[in-house]
Amino acid sequence: MNIKISEIVAATGGRLLNEDTGEVATSVSTDTRTIEIGALFVPIAGPSFDGHDYIGAAAEKGAICALTERQNAPTDMDIPLIYVGSTRRALLDLAHFYRMKHDVKVVAIAGSAGKTTTKDMIAEVLSQRFKTKRTIKNFNNAIGMPLSVFRAAPGDEVLVLEMGMNHAGEVRELSLAAAPDIAVITNIGDEHMENFQNREGVLHANLEIADGLREGGTIILNGDDPLLTSEIAARKVAAFVAHYPGEKNIRLSAPGARQETRCKFHWRGADIDITVPVPGAHMVQNALLATVVGLEMGVTPAEIARAFENFKPPEGRLNIFHTRGMTVIDDVYNANPASVSEAIKVLCGNEGRRVAILGDMNELGNIAEARHREIGEFAAQNGVDLLIAIGELSRYIYEGFARAGGNGTGIHFETAADFAPDEFLKNGDTVLVKASRGMEFEKIVAKIKSAPSARWAPGTCVESGTFPRSREQFPRP
Repeated sequence: MNIKISEIVAATGGRLLNEDTGEVATSVSTDTRTIEIGALFVPIAGPSFDGHDYIGAAAEKGAICALTERQNAPTDMDIPLIYVGSTRRALLDLAHFYRMKHDVKVVAIAGSAGKTTTKDMIAEVLSQRFKTKRTIKNFNNAIGMPLSVFRAAPGDEVLVLEMGMNHAGEVRELSLAAAPDIAVITNIGDEHMENFQNREGVLHANLEIADGLREGGTIILNGDDPLLTSEIAARKVAAFVAHYPGEKNIRLSAPGARQETRCKFHWRGADIDITVPVPGAHMVQNALLATVVGLEMGVTPAEIARAFENFKPPEGRLNIFHTRGMTVIDDVYNANPASVSEAIKVLCGNEGRRVAILGDMNELGNIAEARHREIGEFAAQNGVDLLIAIGELSRYIYEGFARAGGNGTGIHFETAADFAPDEFLKNGDTVLVKASRGMEFEKIVAKIKSAPSARWAPGTCVESGTFPRSREQFPRP
């Protein structure tokens, strides 16, 4: 990227506090730990830190300019300072300026679950025909998404951007900044329910993706989601070309070898045969959305099929590996009721003893207890043989599992540190590991990889925190 200091001032509505050196910013950074020579430094103030305190360090590491919210910022710094009312707002405004400066098509993805996987599928499909950039990892908020926009370079043709939120109004800001040509919404579920009264509120928040959609743009909605096919959604997208791919467009969805799913889609007269290299019905829907985006942008069925041959799921999302005689389903990145249910279905489609290691699902507000109990019941009803529930809220998963009357065994741990894989897992197990991001269940995956071969044999339901009062101790080797 190349942005003049005068362009930064104009795009952000800022005011230069000292001299314009005439240098050009070649990158944008909010973190001095990863700053590059030639960067514009954008300090962000957080609850426990303030990036303004590091402007000097940014200059020492090669930043050529910095934004500031401090009107009384020292003007004797070695780099130009641009005063703005809000550095967060300025970051979005600058991203919009930069996006409009480049002749790229922007595809934006929102929804309650599956955003990152769908984003990566879409990017893989479009890269078969276009020079494509995508959101960095899951940088999908008002800080991360602009940083992904700034990755666009001359010659790039498509930018695929993920848009996340936890409050109303956030997706609107992201969409206005990105000005997408195509918008996709994966589904509507129990997302950040501590900030919404109900799923209808979540629907409205995700539909904000249409607020920045360019005139004549296309919006692609999950045709199997009752809220996305509701009158509320129809009114919101009436000004655009709207498509609703769903089950009616899936001619085949069947398990393949090596945890694959073979699919045949039919869309607007075209038949597309692909193999999704990960299991799960929700992955089929994600693949369908990516396929529709590809076809709408002129990618051929053969190119789409080739894209899925190269696709690898994002880290921590239904990554399946084998270790110490076990099959492990690493789905630790995040969790909500819908994604946990789908992961349990994947687990229970496997042979051997089916073990679910589940943790808290955060940000569910006043429905948290009910949703955790429902997950426990769902696990029991679908044939989980051993449930290991970890965390404060996951006690309700354990209780729902124990009360559902299935044949499985359940146990609850207060913390992940209390769980020792070698005591509870054994050769031949298929093990699902899933929880919200804040639970840091990637540490459990690491434990499983490094643990010695397990020897434990299951007993009856007990709670680890109350072993002295349990009905029966787990048999020990």
